[in-house]
Amino acid sequence: MTDTLITTGIEYVIGEPGLDIGWVVRFGSTNTGLHHQLYINGRLACWTDSPSQRRFFLDAPVDAPVSVVVAAVAEEYRTTDLSDQLPAGLRDPSWLFRPPIVRSADGRVGDEIEILGDHAGGGELSDTPLASVEVWPEWVPRWMFGEDTFGLGGFGYDGAGAPGMGAGAFGAGMFGMDADLISIEAVLAEVGTHRIVLRTRGADGQVTDSDSIYVAAEPPPNAAESLSATNYDHQQKLLTLRIN
Repeated sequence: MTDTLITTGIEYVIGEPGLDIGWVVRFGSTNTGLHHQLYINGRLACWTDSPSQRRFFLDAPVDAPVSVVVAAVAEEYRTTDLSDQLPAGLRDPSWLFRPPIVRSADGRVGDEIEILGDHAGGGELSDTPLASVEVWPEWVPRWMFGEDTFGLGGFGYDGAGAPGMGAGAFGAGMFGMDADLISIEAVLAEVGTHRIVLRTRGADGQVTDSDSIYVAAEPPPNAAESLSATNYDHQQKLLTLRIN
């Protein structure tokens, strides 16, 4: 079968808080015989273990705006991220900022990258980062060519997990090898144009800021506090709802 992502036939998607933490996402689907995937903000988050499964369990709490897509796929592609087939607005929501950051060998253990923003407030940056990530966690292998675990990397290179040969940013590493890409994203919760700055905070206390980046965000509205029916037209089969 093909690796086509099927978004038709999904009858409903319901998210409910889990018993302790996280969420349970239930859905209905007419795509019998196929597996299903769950995409959160355009990224593959979960997949079914059988064609009959109709719920997903997410460990992480969701406390920010999210887009949720449930899609059907053939069994052999159930663990494959097919997000490139999603519409642009679902693949990269406007309220998420995902900068491509290359992790190069000159980064040091203890260095951090922070995303600072003005919350669409006119340009003054908040002191509290929207998101941060450590550049080189101690558990990430980083060296090649005799500087780490000998010969355990791809194609016989050293360092079993060191980036190279098609992993990450093409040709951006040492000796023209590929470099790793850092995964970081920030939620832009306010409607409007956000001023963003990427700040590198060194382990020695030195701080370096990038040039300002301006991003237009349009997050979804807050969830309704209450929903009630105010009228029903039997002839036209039209239900009127009040949303507070």
